[in-house]
Amino acid sequence: MTAAAGRRRLWALLGLAGLLLAIGLLVAVRRRPPAASPRTDSKKILFYRSPMNPNETSPAPAKDSMGMDMAPVYAEPAAPSEPGAFQVSARRRQEIGVRTAPARVRPLIKTIRTVGRIAYDPELYRAQEEHLAALAAFRQAKAGASGRAAAQAKALVDSSRLRLRLLGLSDRQIGALGRGGRPDQGLLLSSGQGASLWLYAQVYESDLPVVRVGQPAEASSPSLPGEVFAGTISAIDPVLDPKTRSARVRVKVTDRGGRLRPDMYLNAVLSLDLGPRLTIPREAVLDTGVRQFVFVDLGDGYLGPRNVVLGERAEELVEVREGLHEGEMVVTSGNFLIDSESRLKAALEAFEPAQPQAPR
Repeated sequence: MTAAAGRRRLWALLGLAGLLLAIGLLVAVRRRPPAASPRTDSKKILFYRSPMNPNETSPAPAKDSMGMDMAPVYAEPAAPSEPGAFQVSARRRQEIGVRTAPARVRPLIKTIRTVGRIAYDPELYRAQEEHLAALAAFRQAKAGASGRAAAQAKALVDSSRLRLRLLGLSDRQIGALGRGGRPDQGLLLSSGQGASLWLYAQVYESDLPVVRVGQPAEASSPSLPGEVFAGTISAIDPVLDPKTRSARVRVKVTDRGGRLRPDMYLNAVLSLDLGPRLTIPREAVLDTGVRQFVFVDLGDGYLGPRNVVLGERAEELVEVREGLHEGEMVVTSGNFLIDSESRLKAALEAFEPAQPQAPR
């Protein structure tokens, strides 16, 4: 035998051995039991379906007409009864960037930011003087013998009290003025360092229901960087400005350094503690202009729109008065994409053909 013929015979033997090895591996793969399904065993198997022909099914494990193992078809979780609920896969949630947060009862701090002006109010000063004079006259008239003079003096006291009320003083403040016996000098001029000055700020009509006399306030000025002037709300005008739909709030601030001047404008911050309220993050709310709603996480991948009635709003939180219970999870990120997807799914379902029934 020549050397060339020997090499050809060797290559033929190697090719035959490779072919036999490949056939053996193929047989081993066909005989290997099917891999366990990644789905959990807790889900019910409805039937088995051919991976190549969806119309070929079996109620029990079997092979299809092509000799392939049929795949199990699992029952999906029951859809919740929430109107408009729809399912979003975990992968789709990740793509959209869905995040959730619970509805919780927590302290709600409402912050009102406005602009105030340092003002010396001679009108209020004169009104205080007139009220004190009317009180003195009434005391003298009561001590005299004339009932008519006492009645006239009492009418002056009532008139001066009404004027103070219109200028924003409460009954408690008016009573304290009568006991103190002299008007507030801070309404006319500053006494230097440590003086108490009046800051007049405008608060809009929508915020007035939660503003109370005695609540804290802070003021600052861009011209005085780093300085904060602490104060307290002393009076709230009972009458609204019809042009700005706001009321004037008088804040007594302490000028420890003697830096404030008349007609100086300050940035005012009113921090109002509204107590414990059921709240959610503000970004969870979608506002159509007619209604407000959120998307609630219903479990098993389902989300559902829910109408809510909102209350007070804080910097990052909003009060929920109706529509949610404590502990329910709401979507805080990806809301607009979720809303678009839910509308698209609702439109497609109207044209979607009926799904094939499982074999009996």
